[in-house]
Amino acid sequence: MTDWAASIETRNYGIRRGIDARMLSELLGTIASLALIAAAFLFSSYVRGRIVSIGYESQSLFSREEALARLEKRLILEEETLRNPERIDILARNELRMAPLRPNQVILPPARSAEPGTYALALADAGKGVGRKLPPRTGSGRNRSN
Repeated sequence: MTDWAASIETRNYGIRRGIDARMLSELLGTIASLALIAAAFLFSSYVRGRIVSIGYESQSLFSREEALARLEKRLILEEETLRNPERIDILARNELRMAPLRPNQVILPPARSAEPGTYALALADAGKGVGRKLPPRTGSGRNRSN
């Protein structure tokens, strides 16, 4: 460098670049605070987006629940209509050409003879009667009016 007023040429060979710790710490503090603010904004926008999407999902589930409730009521009504004995009788007579039973068509199961105190129990899976003795009755339960 040259000082033109004094006509002296000065060279700055002894000047070295030094790291200013205070400036570096201020720079890092500023960057960290900006990064923290940016992270807070990103997090809040993420949370807001999730809240909105959960709200839409909740609304769609409520509307689906209402639709399913209406369908359930409609199906219950249809079931009650289909179970109507008069409707079944009309279908049996008109479409299936069925007629009511005549008295001579009724077949009654044969009566079982049982010993006094023994009762026959029918097993649903085997179809056989099994005898079982019940404890004898005492006379205290009969004719209490005496």
